[in-house]
Amino acid sequence: MVFGTRLGRRQLLHMLGVVACGAAVTPWRAMAAGPALDLGLAAQQALDAGEAGRAAELLTRAVRLNPDDAWLWGLLGRAEWARERRAPAARAFRRALGLRPDDAYSRMMLDMLGQQPLDAPPPAPPRSESPLERRAREEREAYAAEHGDVAPGGAGYRIRRVVLDPGHGGFDPGAVGPGGLREKDVNLAVARHAAQELSRVAPHLHVALTRSADTYLPLSARTAAANRFGADLFLSLHSNASTRAAAHGIETYSCSETASSREARRLADYENAVVRFDGPVPRREQFLDLEGIVFRFERRRYWRVGAQVAQRMQARLADGLPFADRGAQHADFYVLRKARMPSVLLETGFVSNPDEERLLADAAMQRRIGVAVAEAVVALSAQEVAG
Repeated sequence: MVFGTRLGRRQLLHMLGVVACGAAVTPWRAMAAGPALDLGLAAQQALDAGEAGRAAELLTRAVRLNPDDAWLWGLLGRAEWARERRAPAARAFRRALGLRPDDAYSRMMLDMLGQQPLDAPPPAPPRSESPLERRAREEREAYAAEHGDVAPGGAGYRIRRVVLDPGHGGFDPGAVGPGGLREKDVNLAVARHAAQELSRVAPHLHVALTRSADTYLPLSARTAAANRFGADLFLSLHSNASTRAAAHGIETYSCSETASSREARRLADYENAVVRFDGPVPRREQFLDLEGIVFRFERRRYWRVGAQVAQRMQARLADGLPFADRGAQHADFYVLRKARMPSVLLETGFVSNPDEERLLADAAMQRRIGVAVAEAVVALSAQEVAG
């Protein structure tokens, strides 16, 4: 009975690690892994403790014992990456991807490694693909096409699924103008018009709203909804406000750990303040937080692409709307922080400015802004954003 309890726990730990790394393993196989599994779990703890060399040593032994376990090869790739040994890391990630073609993390890491020279010997002469290799390649290409990720050869980031997020809602009105205009109402109207226009002019795009009525939605739930939808682009729609009544114009923000200006930091702090209503964050054990480790690699790319999207979207909106161009900015917005896709936050005018409040309150202008947002999305979907 004691043995059975211990085995169940080992199996559970293995499965949790596998899910976080994107490589599924059946329970019977995890049970059969034996010493290889123990070595993998020990290596996982060593990695979390910053002992990459020790982790690589353990994992090298583990893959010898069980060479068909994608999870072990993915961990070995992480360990070699942490040791700044790019060629061994690439070989490990390539092996993991060959065993599990839908391993998005290994595919992303190979793409990242492919952008830099590797300390590897010259490639072997080309040879014909085996049936298994051809099937793996075809599955990788199909996955990339379906998820809008980097196409084979690094062509770029494709947009096919879009989530529109009308900021605030319910008991949270957002900014309120001197004439009583509530930001939450403008955001929802603009999002609805954008969604309607996209369904009319771009039926090939899959579009979803985080909220379609005057309801409150926690910031974390908005991002989680976009992640579950498998979005390629997340747009959080807002209207700006300032203590200076003369402040005016539109601007587009991407996510970054640092703010592009003091004003950008102030705005991010204001928008992030509502996170206090999200409730306590669940505590997670350090050695099981593989998802967080993976995402720290992923988000660099999402934020980099998001910055390009913000620049292109801002240029389109400034060209098509009667608002001053405040440019593309960046700051640490909570609603963008954990999005697993490029994401931007639009500030479509100032409700605190009496003149712009009147514009934003006009139904025709709300529709015009929504159409401009839709046109910018369509233009982006027709291009490929470099990853």
